[in-house]
Amino acid sequence: MRTCVPMTAQPSAQIRFRRAVEARSLLLAELTAREIRHLTLEDALELVVLYAEKGDAKFERAACRWLRRLMIERERLPLAEAQLAAVALQALAHAPATASTTLRSIVEGSTRSPIGT
Repeated sequence: MRTCVPMTAQPSAQIRFRRAVEARSLLLAELTAREIRHLTLEDALELVVLYAEKGDAKFERAACRWLRRLMIERERLPLAEAQLAAVALQALAHAPATASTTLRSIVEGSTRSPIGT
């Protein structure tokens, strides 16, 4: 006799990553990021923000890697915005809300240079 066992659909790795970020779970975010293999620039930023929040030793390297990726993927990124991104990454430890909002705005392309360029 066969029994029917209902199978629950597992959420995709992308959904699990978003949930881990929302739950501020660095361990789960890292695990699902590895499963995804290539995070979007936006998702990679969320991982960098989590590293900063948790005071993780991986922060510095991840922040530098993210900044490099930002400049490569956003070919027309003005120098002032690249500088602003670098400063905001440094500020994540001291002013996380403002710094992360600034970084998200840069990724979305919705910032205007603080210098009138």
